[in-house]
Amino acid sequence: MSTRVIAVILLLFYSSPYASPFTAPASSPFLCRNPLSSQLRPRRRLNPLFETKEQSLDEVIRRVEEIGDTGLTKIGLAATSAEVEAVRLEYLGKKGSITSVMSQMRLFDADGKKMLGAKVNDVKKRVEEGLASQKESVRAREVMEEMAAEAVDVTLPGIRSSGPGRRHPLSMIIERAVDCFVRLGYDTVTECDDSPEIENDYYCFEALNCPPDHPARDMQDSFYLTEPDDPGMTWMLRTHTSAVQIHQMEKRKPPFRIVAPGRVYRRDDIDATHSMIFHQIEILAVEEKGKLTLGDLKGTVEYFLKQMFGPSIEVRFRGSYFPFTEPSMEVDVKFRGKWLEVLGCGMVDPRVLEKAGIDPEKFGGFAAGFGAERFAMVTHGIGDIREFYNGDVRFSEQFPHFGDQGMTAFLEGRKVE
Repeated sequence: MSTRVIAVILLLFYSSPYASPFTAPASSPFLCRNPLSSQLRPRRRLNPLFETKEQSLDEVIRRVEEIGDTGLTKIGLAATSAEVEAVRLEYLGKKGSITSVMSQMRLFDADGKKMLGAKVNDVKKRVEEGLASQKESVRAREVMEEMAAEAVDVTLPGIRSSGPGRRHPLSMIIERAVDCFVRLGYDTVTECDDSPEIENDYYCFEALNCPPDHPARDMQDSFYLTEPDDPGMTWMLRTHTSAVQIHQMEKRKPPFRIVAPGRVYRRDDIDATHSMIFHQIEILAVEEKGKLTLGDLKGTVEYFLKQMFGPSIEVRFRGSYFPFTEPSMEVDVKFRGKWLEVLGCGMVDPRVLEKAGIDPEKFGGFAAGFGAERFAMVTHGIGDIREFYNGDVRFSEQFPHFGDQGMTAFLEGRKVE
């Protein structure tokens, strides 16, 4: 057979799709033929640290030791936390040098795998210990450097004060309002046990004669902490301080009078006149039936408003509706030429008394409530409720630091000494 014929036969054989991938020639050292296809596919590359399969077990183990020694040297040279982390990734990361050694295990028999695995684990442990030690040392040094950079020289002269601080307008309004009622014989209720900010549905709504379909009981209007349809007790952030009245009617025996200031929460969109957090002050008076009348309520409210806005303030009462009082009224004051709504009030509904364990045939009373922010905005001419919570000292510096007599002078436009 001629040389030319032999060459043709060999060529036909090697171009066949059934030719062995281990005998077929390749144009690249990294390509081989797929036994089911005539296309070339990449040949799997070896770990670049171990380029040949012919390395003996001793050579691989020696190479692992060299990797560990090099890693420990680099760890010792790492001067920052970032550098320590970079070394960790280089040696122990997914594609790290030590991690990659594990791919060589398949090249050896069971005894070889055991020896190589033990060596790799030993090197890995030494590197991990070195990293932990260096990381702790570096971090301690970095903390000391940060403390040195942020150190304050206490021997430097202090900053001169610009004057005495100012009280927040909300604090002054709440204190002044509470003092008005304390002078009338009301007890202040502010303790956490008596005035909790986390309430359940019963005290917030049911005991106050609010029907199940009342809008305030919707999830869109209240901050529920449990699902509203939970068969157990439903908890929420209280929507008004009226819940305090129920607690006190359950604890106290008539006659009694209370004033309850506190923080409340509602799911309002925040704007110039609405906030999700604000403050209310409520009063409740309960005595033997017939001793407290609608006239007593109107007299109490007028006295309070004149104490807050000055003796010449005009007050008007309008009929209204609240589920927990009957009859109910809304109260306006004519302030700086305009009628402004400032509070709501009414005689306590007999059903509310009955739910609290008080016999409505023997006792009666009245209640009133108002928002502290509303009073402060009207009193000081503040146009945006968000100013109360921004914490800007320039805001609080605009208001006088006054006592009881200073408020009247401030409202009348006289200079406060």
